[in-house]
Amino acid sequence: MPTMKIHTITPPFLRTFAMLALAALFLASCAPRLTVPSADLLSTPNLIVEADAAWERRNYEAAELYYAALLERPDLTPDALPKVYERLADSALRSGHNHQARIALETWANMDASVVRLRSWERLYLDTMAALNRGERLRNHLRWLLATSDLPWETRADAALWYGEYFRNRGDFDRSLETLAEFYAQAPSTADRAAMEAAYRATLQSLDNTRVIELSRAVTAEGQWRFPYVLVGFERGVRDASDKAAWSGIWRTMRTLAARGELVERAPLEQTLAALEARFGLPRVGVVLALPLSGPFGKMGAGILRGAGLAQWRLAQDAMDVDLRVINTDTPGWEARLAALPAHYSVVGGPLQVQNFRLLSEGAKGRRILDTRAVFAFLSSLGELTEGRDAWRFFSSRDDEVRSLVRLSVDQLNIKDLAIFYPEEAFGRTMAETFYREAAPLGARVRGMQSYPPRELKEWSRRVARLLKVPADFKDNKDAPLDPPDFGAVFLPDGWSQAQTLLPNFFFYEGDQLLYLGTSLWSRALDSARNIDEHYYRLAVCPGAWWEGSEGGRALQAALTGEGLGQADLWVALGYDFVRFAGKLGTLPAGWNPADVNERIASASSMDFSMAPISWDGQGVAMQEMYLFSPARNGKRLVNAATLADAIAKARERRERRLEAYEKRIEGGGR
Repeated sequence: MPTMKIHTITPPFLRTFAMLALAALFLASCAPRLTVPSADLLSTPNLIVEADAAWERRNYEAAELYYAALLERPDLTPDALPKVYERLADSALRSGHNHQARIALETWANMDASVVRLRSWERLYLDTMAALNRGERLRNHLRWLLATSDLPWETRADAALWYGEYFRNRGDFDRSLETLAEFYAQAPSTADRAAMEAAYRATLQSLDNTRVIELSRAVTAEGQWRFPYVLVGFERGVRDASDKAAWSGIWRTMRTLAARGELVERAPLEQTLAALEARFGLPRVGVVLALPLSGPFGKMGAGILRGAGLAQWRLAQDAMDVDLRVINTDTPGWEARLAALPAHYSVVGGPLQVQNFRLLSEGAKGRRILDTRAVFAFLSSLGELTEGRDAWRFFSSRDDEVRSLVRLSVDQLNIKDLAIFYPEEAFGRTMAETFYREAAPLGARVRGMQSYPPRELKEWSRRVARLLKVPADFKDNKDAPLDPPDFGAVFLPDGWSQAQTLLPNFFFYEGDQLLYLGTSLWSRALDSARNIDEHYYRLAVCPGAWWEGSEGGRALQAALTGEGLGQADLWVALGYDFVRFAGKLGTLPAGWNPADVNERIASASSMDFSMAPISWDGQGVAMQEMYLFSPARNGKRLVNAATLADAIAKARERRERRLEAYEKRIEGGGR
């Protein structure tokens, strides 16, 4: 143990000297001002009786004096020493004589090193070091406790709870919970873990609301299911349960923690929750999906509905009652039917189409559908409305797509000079503007921009040549290598079918060493694409919100397979994730405001997504971390930045070799 020097063998004369010195120090300096002769007049057996009586009466100053005096007695038997030292240290500590407590403990340990294995010695030692404000020594001792296997688990478990309280009382809530988690992970048996859980549950129940709230702020999304975080989160729910307006969301969080907490004993949580349910009722959540179930977008709507139905079923298995209503946005008057629903249908997912979303914002402020229900649009943008105030998004944005592409180019491939080649229509212009706006803050420079008419295919080649600054006499000497462009990547905000025509044009003008950045339209099309000519797409990248090989994607597919519900895709994942998210969000209280929704989002979003995870900032603005893919022969594959960088380097080397070969031919007089 690094905190003190301990000898396992002490010569008798040194032992006697140590006891006499300790007793003298207590009697002469810091011991309480009681009549010393009264101790001298007592025989050793009677002095033991008086010392024990004083300690049991909690007259710690007298007990400290008597136990110190006992150490002077040559006829004190060795078997009495452990109790004398322990009670001397305890009495001194309780009397405020912290240094004397330390001396007693260390003298005792130097005489018998095995005492450090005792829970009583360990607890007294920790209390004494804390009273002496020996923070560094306590931290060193903690490291030793976590590393050693010499102490009984009961002693270490008791120390774990002590350190949890020590850090908590100093406002270091992260360290308090981390320490408990570290010791819990070392518990030798399930019984030991269960005992630690029970002890910490009792600790949490004894804390006031302020302390529980402070601890709950240290619970992370990654650790929320583990001890002690799961117990803290659950206890926070217990304290907040009386809030009628928030009970629905609180109940769902507590229910999930009780069902999924990685604990030995979850029964106490379930019993507590059952008592709260009996008191406050079992919440019911109303969720609406506004989807096209017919027409050109009907297939997407059907996929979302399939995922939503699976989520509703699985939530029901966890006793979470989600009342799901579906409104077909492809039929006239759908918005009126949405407005007429009871108030507890307070959360809406969808719609999928911009023109339908606009219908929800019609009417006077305060009387719009957006003002009475929290709408999470399945759109990349809310247009002129303010995200997090008028409505919310449950879908990737243009910024998400652009951000993922620029970060790959700049941060991982060190390509900072970029260009944009966009179609002359609304989507292309908007994406080009977004790319231009986002590039500079992320460390990129846009070196070139060129538009092209989307329906005039013959013009595309000329526009590509203009972007690449191909000289006018190129056709007269096609063997002469072209100068490389002053950018290393091109953003192509158009669909996959257009990309299949565009990229060969770039290759015709020796653009085979450029990185081609596509949109999520590519990714969705590639889900069903086959027999792709990979020659043009080795250096092509596109973002996507769905990857079947992700952990969440595999879990969703397993759930679908188990219920005989077919294959997963982006739309199924969207419905599955949204209903589970809405279930955690809960029924909004009457008179809710955007701040209420944003506050609930913070906890509801801490879930396992099947698609790319979505997060929201404090203002309710969503951000999705997109996956990045490259086209492959039969679909797409996840981008490996190192492999892509190597492919770019090889393409540049091939260009250099062509240039060198051409120069040699010119020097040799060849053509």
